[in-house]
Amino acid sequence: MNITAYLKYIPLFLLSGLIFITGCGVQDPDGYNRQGVFLDSQGKIDEAIGNYKKALKIDPHNKDAHYNLAVAYHKKEMFKEAIEEYKIVLGLYPYDPETLYNVGALYTRTNMIDEAISMWEKAVEIKPDFTEAHHALGGAYSQRRMFDKAIKEYKKILEKNPADAVTHNNLGVAYSEIGLLNEAIDELNRAIKVNPNTAMTHKNLEYAYRKKGMEEEADRELKIFEELSKIEK
Repeated sequence: MNITAYLKYIPLFLLSGLIFITGCGVQDPDGYNRQGVFLDSQGKIDEAIGNYKKALKIDPHNKDAHYNLAVAYHKKEMFKEAIEEYKIVLGLYPYDPETLYNVGALYTRTNMIDEAISMWEKAVEIKPDFTEAHHALGGAYSQRRMFDKAIKEYKKILEKNPADAVTHNNLGVAYSEIGLLNEAIDELNRAIKVNPNTAMTHKNLEYAYRKKGMEEEADRELKIFEELSKIEK
């Protein structure tokens, strides 16, 4: 039986710059960039891309325009183009944690987990309190079955936010995978205390109890899981 860990949605760190309309003079790359941001916020991604490209035609080293163009490509799932733009940003500003994070998110979309881990490790080295990157690293380490490293990431998150039910769940799953069942049960119960209505946490707890030979407790959690699963459908 497999334990399922669930992760928070990995957000995409989006547009830099102010979101407002301004006149775009022929030699005004920042104006084109801001216009692109506004169009992007209205869901007009193709038009936004056109404005970012106009900005870059005037100023090829405009970091914000490259970044915003990368994000627009990312949204359109044009991953190759997005990575190329992010790489340009990192060439100009190699220590930008949000860009490193976004590149990692892109790598996961193309199943390049080791490359994603490398990006996120750099991001948290630069910005140690980067919660989203710690979440992403915990999930990636778990996927690679590097549970000791995953546990360290989850603990860092809980130091900052001890009421994070998702992270308590994921930490419990990691403990289960390396046979630390008492610790797993404690963390999964903490997750349930914060949010008792997530079916998969009860399933994970059922697995830990059953692995420890606590059949009565396991049956109870299985029943709760089945009831919550009906509601979630």
